[in-house]
This record gives sequence, structure tokens and C-alpha cells, in this order.
Amino acid sequence: MSYPPKEMVEEGERANKGGTMSLSIASAFRLRNKLKERIKRLTEIAGRAEMTKPEGTVENSAVFDGKTFSETVAQVSHLMTVLRDFNLAIDKSNLANKEALINVESIKAEIAFYENIAQKVRGAPLYSYEHNAEGGRDKIKLEPLLSQQEIVAHLDLLKKRKDDIEEKLSASNIKTQVDFDQDIIAKLL
Repeated sequence: MSYPPKEMVEEGERANKGGTMSLSIASAFRLRNKLKERIKRLTEIAGRAEMTKPEGTVENSAVFDGKTFSETVAQVSHLMTVLRDFNLAIDKSNLANKEALINVESIKAEIAFYENIAQKVRGAPLYSYEHNAEGGRDKIKLEPLLSQQEIVAHLDLLKKRKDDIEEKLSASNIKTQVDFDQDIIAKLL
């Protein structure tokens, strides 16, 4: 027996080629998370399952929501195929947001860099001490290489820019549609 069974694959392909329905990217993300959670739960159950049973006995299907182990393995495989197809549909719809997504990721990296620099500047000592010829110590004032105020101001600007882009992405995620029949996933959950 191959996994998933041919019938399940054909059913999924027919459903995805058939009348697709639209849902917003925001709704698609929520639905995708539910699908991932279902896959994770079944995968964990299958991972803990006994791989053998006494010969001539009936398989305990209670742990698999009433299905046999083989049926559960096939179901997880089918769910993963549907998830792949759904991810492709989301990605295709999300092309409109690609530039904004790249900008957000770049700004996040820059924010992390500047937060690290700001933390180092905050922790930098303002004075150093050196031993002098008389056996004492001289206090030496240290000059910062960068202005903490300028770094914080730049960091605030980056955070505002990131928030603005994320706000636009959020609005776009409500409007942008994903062409995928959500009933396919709903039936599997």
C-alpha cells in the first residue's frame, strides 16, 4: 500500500482543481495554523504508537480517533499534501505583499543590530582609571564613539517604519484573497 492511498490523492487534486473559493490571507493564515496543529497532533500520536500488535487481535484504534495506524499515517500524508497546496495558494496570493515583507524583514534585522549597539553604548563606562607614578590612580574621562541619543532616535525611526509597513500588510491581508476551497481543510479538521 502506498501512502497516501491513491484515492485520497486523487480526491485532493480534484478538490483543488475544482471550484475554488476565496478567503482573505488573514483567514488563510488562521486556517493554515489549524491545519498545522492537526498535523502536529496526529504526528505526535503516531510517534507514540505501538508499531506491532499481537497476531490475530484487533488493532486498538481508540488512540487514532477511531482509525487504524495505517489510516492515520495515510491521513497525515494527505494533510501534508493539502498543506503544501494551501501554502502554494497563499504564496501566490501573497506576491502583492512580497516587497513589503522583504522590507519588514530587513528592518527587523537592522533594528536588532541597532538595539545591540544601543545596549553596548548604554553599558560603556564613562571613566577609566590608570595607575600613576605616585602609586595612586588617575581618573580618565572616556569619550563615546557614538551618541546614544542618535542611536535611540534612529532606532525609534526604524520601529515606526516597521510598524507602518506591518499596518499596511495587515490591511492588505484582510483584502487580498487566496483562491483555495477552504471546505477541503474544514472537512479534514
